[in-house]
Amino acid sequence: MTKPLQTSGMFQEKWIFLCLVVVCLLGAISGFWLGLWAWVVAAILLLVYAAWWLWRLIKLYRWFSHDDLRLTPPQVFGLLQRPVQSLVKERRQAKRIQDNNKELIQQFRTMVEALPYATVLLNKALDIKYLNERAEQMFGLSQSDVGQSIQQVFADSKVMQLFDANLISPDKAAKDGLKIAQPTAPQRLIKVRLIDVNRYRYLLLAHDVSVMEALQKSRKNFMANASHELRTPLTVITGYLEYLQNHSADLPQLRQPIKQAYEQSQRMSQIIADMLTLSRIEHDTVINADEEVIDMPKLLNRLFNDVKHSADARQHIFSAQIDSDLWLKANTSEMTGVCLNLLHNAVLHTSPGTKIQLRWFSQSGQACLMVSDNGPGIAAKHLPHVTERFYRVTHSVKQKQDSTGLGLAIVKHICLKHGAELSIDSEPKKGTCFTVLFPRNRTQSEG
Repeated sequence: MTKPLQTSGMFQEKWIFLCLVVVCLLGAISGFWLGLWAWVVAAILLLVYAAWWLWRLIKLYRWFSHDDLRLTPPQVFGLLQRPVQSLVKERRQAKRIQDNNKELIQQFRTMVEALPYATVLLNKALDIKYLNERAEQMFGLSQSDVGQSIQQVFADSKVMQLFDANLISPDKAAKDGLKIAQPTAPQRLIKVRLIDVNRYRYLLLAHDVSVMEALQKSRKNFMANASHELRTPLTVITGYLEYLQNHSADLPQLRQPIKQAYEQSQRMSQIIADMLTLSRIEHDTVINADEEVIDMPKLLNRLFNDVKHSADARQHIFSAQIDSDLWLKANTSEMTGVCLNLLHNAVLHTSPGTKIQLRWFSQSGQACLMVSDNGPGIAAKHLPHVTERFYRVTHSVKQKQDSTGLGLAIVKHICLKHGAELSIDSEPKKGTCFTVLFPRNRTQSEG
C-alpha cells in the first residue's frame, strides 16, 4: 500500500509543479500583450506556491522537534512523503527501544531491590549511577548522592581500598572483598566486594556477615580451647609411652603396640601444634611489630636444603630458582611455615622420582613464591576445598598418617594476613603448582 501512495503523491506533486510552471510561462508571455497585470498574477501564484511549501515544512518541523513520539505526523504527499514515512518508521522503532529499555531498567531495579545485598552502580569515573534501599541503610547514603563521586562519599572509608590495585588485586576485590564495620552500625560487620562489570561500569556489593563471623569466632575459640586442654594430658601420655618404650625389653609382646601408640601420640601432638598455630594466625589477623625485612633467598635456600635432605624426600628430584636480590617484608616465622608446608605437601603427596621445583622471583613488581611438581595432580572438584581444615584428596593410609590435614589451611591464613594471594593450578596426571603472590608494598630489593 505504501508504494501506490508514494507514486500517487509524486504524481500529484509533479502535476501541480508543471501546471504552475505552464501558468507562469503563459502569464509571462501574455504580459507582452496584456500588460503588467499578467506578470503580477504569475508572481502571486509563485508566492502562493512558496508559502504553501513553507507552511508544510513548518508543520513538519514542529512535529519532528516535538519530544512526544505519540504525536501523529502531518499529512504530506509528493516529495516529502517518503522522507516523512522513513522518519515515522524510525521514531516508532526508537519508541519501541525506549519502552524496552524502560522495562529492562525497571526489571533490574526490582531484581536489585529483592537481593539481600547493598548495591551501588558506578561508572568508570567512579560516579554513583544507582543505589538501592539497602545501600542507603547500610552505607548511610541517599538518592541525592546519585551523580556524586564515590571518592567524596567514602572519602574516609576503608571501602576505597578496593579501588587501589596496589593493596587489593581486582580479582581479590571481586571474589574475597573486604570486611569492614558497617558505617551506620559499627557493631556489625559487612563484606564489601567490587566487581568490574565491563569497561563502562563497576558494581559495589555489600552484605552483613556478622552472624557468620560470630559462628566462625565460636568455632575458632572452641578449636583453640580444645587444643590447649588436650595438650597437657597428651604430654603426660606421651611421657609414659616413651618411658615404656625405653623399658620394654622384658615385655617383647608389648614392644610393637607401645611403639605404635607412641607414634600416634606424636602425630596427635603435631595435629594439636598445628591447630594452635592456625588458631593463633586466625586471631592475630592484624599486621604487628613482629614483621621485618626478610632475606628470603637465604631463608628459602636453607629450608629447601632441609627438605631436600629429609628422609621422606631423598628419592625426589629437586630444583630451585631463587632471585638473590628479592627480599620481603613479613613475619619470619610465618613465612617459614608457608615455605615448609608447601614443600612438605609436595613431597608427601607425590611418589619417589617426582620432580619438585621451588621458584622465588619478581612478577610485575610483586614477589612470587611458586612450588610445583609433576606428580598425580588434583582433580578440579577438589581444588576449592584443599585449603580447608582436615580436607584430604588422597585415600592413601600412609599419607593420612603423615599429614595433619592443616598445612594448607595454615598457608592460606598466613597469606590472608599478609595480603598475599594463594592460587592453585593442577591437572590430573600432569602435576600441581602452588603460587603465592605478595603485594608490591611488601617487596624490597636486597638490604
